[in-house]
Amino acid sequence: MTGQVIAERYRLEERLGAGGMGVVWRATDLELRRTVALKRSLDGDTGQIRREARLGASLHHPHVVAVFDSVADGDDRWLVMEYLPARSLEEIVRADGVLAPERAAAVGAQIASALAAMHARDMVHRDITPGNVLVADGGTAKLADLGISRWAEVTLTGSAQVGGTAGYLAPEVANGYEAGSAADVFSLGATLFAAVEGVSPWDSGERGPFAQLRRAADGTLEPARNAGSLAPVLEALLSSRPAQRPSAAEAEALLGGAPMPAGNTTTRRRKPRSRRKALAAGVLVAVVLLVTGFLVFTRDSPPPANAAADLVGDPHTADPCALLTVNSLSQYGKVFLEPNLGTFARCDLDTTLPAGGGTIVTSLELTAPEEYPAVPPVAGRLGEIQRPNADSGKCRRYFVLPDLKLVSVSSVRADGADAPQLCAMSDAVVGDAYAKVVSGPIARRAQAFPPGSLALIDACTLVDDATLRPAVGPDYPVDRYFGNWACAWGHDSESLDLYYDRQWPLATDPPDGQTRATVGGRLAYVDPHESDGNTCDVTVRYRTYTPVLPSLEGAPGRRDEVVLVEFTDDADKGRLDVICARAQSLAAVVAARLPA
Repeated sequence: MTGQVIAERYRLEERLGAGGMGVVWRATDLELRRTVALKRSLDGDTGQIRREARLGASLHHPHVVAVFDSVADGDDRWLVMEYLPARSLEEIVRADGVLAPERAAAVGAQIASALAAMHARDMVHRDITPGNVLVADGGTAKLADLGISRWAEVTLTGSAQVGGTAGYLAPEVANGYEAGSAADVFSLGATLFAAVEGVSPWDSGERGPFAQLRRAADGTLEPARNAGSLAPVLEALLSSRPAQRPSAAEAEALLGGAPMPAGNTTTRRRKPRSRRKALAAGVLVAVVLLVTGFLVFTRDSPPPANAAADLVGDPHTADPCALLTVNSLSQYGKVFLEPNLGTFARCDLDTTLPAGGGTIVTSLELTAPEEYPAVPPVAGRLGEIQRPNADSGKCRRYFVLPDLKLVSVSSVRADGADAPQLCAMSDAVVGDAYAKVVSGPIARRAQAFPPGSLALIDACTLVDDATLRPAVGPDYPVDRYFGNWACAWGHDSESLDLYYDRQWPLATDPPDGQTRATVGGRLAYVDPHESDGNTCDVTVRYRTYTPVLPSLEGAPGRRDEVVLVEFTDDADKGRLDVICARAQSLAAVVAARLPA
């Protein structure tokens, strides 16, 4: 194609690079007599190039490769960009060896300034890599609008989007969450890590992108050996928790030589979860990455109208059942209100389907702010209803309250099977809940929790520092959750999660596959995570009680309030007997601190 004239104006001179979905050429603008770069979409004129042109043209920054235009030529669409005679960081490291920390910091500060300008416009790059950072001989660095080697737009079929290059993904993205501005900061840190170390923080990639994604999902970084003075800044940029990373503007200052802050006291709530689910999410991301390609720019849509700032009030008196309308599901079968299972911030509608169709449980729960929100929320504004793609056998809907807490609604069949009604039922319930919070604060509970309830005990007070330091290390962060009904200490490799739940009586309905034990004089069940090899759960019964409201006919009339203790220890991975023994020891400490 050398010598071909595109759109009767641009003569192709030299092919610069190609990836799975695009080809970039150096070209001559015959009208303005200047050198430009042209990118052709391999998918033809699908609209992706035009969208990229609109986003790129809206950003004018000295450290971003400028976008001039998009043109059609036959069935092809081309993006016209600034031509920069430069090499990528990837090429520089490959040809010349790793960069000195001072030189890498100078490049990083320039790219951080570009990211700060993008983030101020609600734009997220989502693919910061050494291949996308161009460095001229004079030291000027520019961020490419789209990576030459890999770029594509993900179809927005739901609120979640996936994109990036495996070796430079932030842990939250590898675990299936939407990439936000904090993920860009992490990828910048990963790019600078590669510039001074020669490999990405998720290793060299010799074992393939799936191995890198598994490490990214687990947050296991390669050690820094050559970072020198850059090491403290890299540590901040590469924090596994988005809330603990600096912003792009702060990163620019740090890379420019500003002193590191004395300490970062910001903590982000981490919802207690099974690590098996997180690992599965990371594998799913790998499949999406390898199949779909990579998105670079996204723009967030504006949030809906304003609402009262505090709709929850005191979590201990807010009634989640007040957001439910039994009649919203009456068309599907016989509906029963169940307020006494799961967390203290949860209320269920159990719908018995006609003709022996089984039971569908639709749960509404008030929760703490999400750690990795798919759609960035705006404090002080009521978010739109979000409809992520349904999982097999489950359909979830949610919306963010002005104080960033969530109202989450999920529908599942009691037997775990799929059902065509699930999403329609979740939509009906979340729509009613949304209408109620628009009209005012959530109603208070008609009856307070009884004096002996776990709901009145702060979960974070059940383990002391002397117990935590040997278990999760000396510098452990602490995460509190909604109502102080859950608490987490430590990091991904060593952590202790503690949270309250309400279940059927354990003595008569023991959990499947778990081993009965006595912990601190209380009935308990032990659950080693065989698939992980590094985690063990202990469920400790606190008290058995009879709910004020009657139970569904055929269901147990009594309930257990329980404390779930989840302990993770990578150091003893594969030795579940050791990990479970430590988990039981920690659970015994918790049990001893519970009221008699």
